[in-house]
Amino acid sequence: MKKIIAGIGFEITGVLMWLFSSLIASMSLENTTEWSTQLGRYWQTVFDLGLFPTLVIGVILLITGIAFSLWGTFSKSDK
Repeated sequence: MKKIIAGIGFEITGVLMWLFSSLIASMSLENTTEWSTQLGRYWQTVFDLGLFPTLVIGVILLITGIAFSLWGTFSKSDK
C-alpha cells in the first residue's frame, strides 16, 4: 500500500510540474518573435525560459510514479 501511495504522489507531482511548465511556456509563446527557429517556436520558448529541466524532471517523476503504482499493485502483500 505504501508503494501505491508513493506512486500516486510521484504521479501528481510529475503531472503538475509538466503541466505548469507547459502552461508557462505557452503563455510566453508570444514573446518569441522568430518563426523560423531551429527548434520550433514552442521549444525555443521552453529553452529560452529554462523550463527544459522542469519538463524532464516532471516526466521522470510521472514514469517513476506509474512504476511504483504498478509495483505496489502487483506485488504480494506482506501478511
